[in-house]
Amino acid sequence: MLRRTLLLTLASLSAAPLRALASPGRDAIIREVFAAPRDSLPYTAQHAALMRLLRVQWMPVESGAPAIDFEQPLLGGGDTLAVVRGALGTTDDALAVRRMAQVCRLVPRYVGSIGRLAPGRYDVPEPMRAAFDFPESGVDSQGMFALRKEHLILLRAAVWREADGPALQAVLREGDRFWPMPYIDGKRPYGNASFYQVDIARLLGEPYSLDADGYAITEPEKDARLARLHHETLAALQVFLRHSTAAKPSRQSTARAG
Repeated sequence: MLRRTLLLTLASLSAAPLRALASPGRDAIIREVFAAPRDSLPYTAQHAALMRLLRVQWMPVESGAPAIDFEQPLLGGGDTLAVVRGALGTTDDALAVRRMAQVCRLVPRYVGSIGRLAPGRYDVPEPMRAAFDFPESGVDSQGMFALRKEHLILLRAAVWREADGPALQAVLREGDRFWPMPYIDGKRPYGNASFYQVDIARLLGEPYSLDADGYAITEPEKDARLARLHHETLAALQVFLRHSTAAKPSRQSTARAG
């Protein structure tokens, strides 16, 4: 179901009915990166330079959840490879493709454990502010977002999905403009509960009361408050990617990035 929705979402993002096929060299590099064990990928300064440029979007699966933009994943323009080359200071397209593909796979681990950002007020990148022009975003008229510890708890606990298997093939078939970016599971974004507020409440240490059959007793005000928090994770993810930092990678880790 998730893969089918991913394909439908990718199709809806396309402004043109047809796209040129992606280059075989690019596809081969991306497939190689996705074939490697995810936890074996080191996080380096080159990945950090790209992580700060990532653009988020809302994936309308089930209840919906944040994702990384598949079609224009980086700030700086629609030519993603050109943006990558500029950010890395390289003219090597193969290196640029490899690093970008690695970022696709590193995002969940970066958000879940590598990145660090304290609660506070942070600006949303100016080119992205129009995407947050709705009341539930939590972004004010000056483009500022108040990141709270509750947002960070949810980002750490988020259940990410990769565009692997048939979904990876579908993304690559769309052409060079699309990248196999990860997305948070819109059906069960923070655990196994079909009513996602139950998982949020558990994570925040304020679980719902249970009825005699062990089911959560919902509370309209609490439900709405936690739903608002969930929708604010879109802006929380954007400012986290933009402003967070990670420990400086070792020379050995940089060498292993390949």
